[in-house]
Amino acid sequence: MTLAMGESDRSMRDAINLEGSTGDSVIGPEKLHQLPCFVDYDGPSKTSVYFLPEKQADLTYEASFRGRQLCGCKITLPDSYVGHVLVESTASDHDGLQDMAFESDDVASPTNDEQRELRSVGRFEDLTVWEHDRVPLQDDDEFICSLQWIDVASSIHADCTTTQVAANE
Repeated sequence: MTLAMGESDRSMRDAINLEGSTGDSVIGPEKLHQLPCFVDYDGPSKTSVYFLPEKQADLTYEASFRGRQLCGCKITLPDSYVGHVLVESTASDHDGLQDMAFESDDVASPTNDEQRELRSVGRFEDLTVWEHDRVPLQDDDEFICSLQWIDVASSIHADCTTTQVAANE
């Protein structure tokens, strides 16, 4: 599946490509983390050496990152939803697809004549969400709360019959 996005006043087209064998691999929550910080780096790193989450008895996780304590929990996406890990490439990269997310050298942005493309390199159904000094809570973590809107949107846009309306009164 390819989703095309673009602005009419620009000649550059953006696309998200979810096809291909590399996007079929499943990434588990032990490898996919949402950290409460920004890391200004897009290259390879030895995360398996330096980021070592420990599972606690209450099924939460603890770790430290740059000397700060982190507490985390596993979050599962709603039923019938799947997430994708995307890397950016340009149309000129198709023969030897470059994963810009893992390049150690600076990579120039695509020009207006190139098609910008995001390709799926893996999919996930759950991930670990982290917070500083405490486990993320269902009612105050922005990411977790955003997942609740999927159910709300489904309810708002669902077809409703008079029988269902009468049953709820």
